[in-house]
Amino acid sequence: MSTILITMAEDVAATSATNFGIRFPVDEHDCLHFAQSLKELGHQIYFVNWMDLGINEFERMFSYNNSEFVRPINLRDMDMIFVYKMEGFYADIPRFKRMLDRFAQANVINDLATIRHNLDKSYLWQLEKFGIRIIPSYRIPEISERIEQGENFVIKPLKGERGKGIFLARTKAELAPIRGEDEQYFAQQFMPSIRQGERSLVFLGHKYQHAVIKHPSAENKAEFRCNESLGGTVAIYEPTSEEIDFCQRVLKTYEDMGYPVHFSRIDVINSEAGSILLEAELLNPSIYANYSNKGKQFGDRLALYFDQYMSVKKKASRL
Repeated sequence: MSTILITMAEDVAATSATNFGIRFPVDEHDCLHFAQSLKELGHQIYFVNWMDLGINEFERMFSYNNSEFVRPINLRDMDMIFVYKMEGFYADIPRFKRMLDRFAQANVINDLATIRHNLDKSYLWQLEKFGIRIIPSYRIPEISERIEQGENFVIKPLKGERGKGIFLARTKAELAPIRGEDEQYFAQQFMPSIRQGERSLVFLGHKYQHAVIKHPSAENKAEFRCNESLGGTVAIYEPTSEEIDFCQRVLKTYEDMGYPVHFSRIDVINSEAGSILLEAELLNPSIYANYSNKGKQFGDRLALYFDQYMSVKKKASRL
């Protein structure tokens, strides 16, 4: 039996002595499926709110197996830590990095090096150097002439999530909101094919699990973002073999760069050349298992994957 810690986005108002409230409805049942499947394999599961981390240990810890808050267990005694959900961590990166430092002696999914690397969207340029097709992406000063010539760009924070801070710039005047903060943003060429849908494929290791397709709001014609929190729609999707192969190549490339990947979602859109990478979500990804009607099935698969991962780690530590 192993002891597993899962960082969760807590709905404090819904938390009670016997319940740990979950904040994001899109993932609520997914994470509970994970915990239940791991429990059924005999593991002890604990939930924490990442904001409750003190100087070295968490101040609160919830036992999923016993449905109660318990005296926090020393992080060094955890067999695995699953860095899953963290409410607002992009607004407090220094604190988030301190949490990762506290996890340095544990087995972490995804690997700590992978998490740190995936924090900043500049990984896209690194993947491009290894032959991965990405949306043409630029530093903000590089688009000055292009935007004057009529090109449209999607402006994104280098560190951000869930569509926050993203906007469409068609003129230099529309870059005004980020004036003086250019280094914190980057620009991607606007791809009209986004309206054909953003494909999100989920993987455990390099094995494909399920997928959804997301579209921008049909009611708001000016909206190009596919996030469900912004009115986007989500539907079950069966990816093509080309899309699966492309995503697996992204994951292999990431590992070739020295960043192990265990739990991921790869977002792609169509182009004339084939699939093109939108983002590689290796940190805090929404998995959409219940949207795919595979919540319990995916929870069982994840539990088996984690179980095997811990067995391999334990054997290696005894050598």
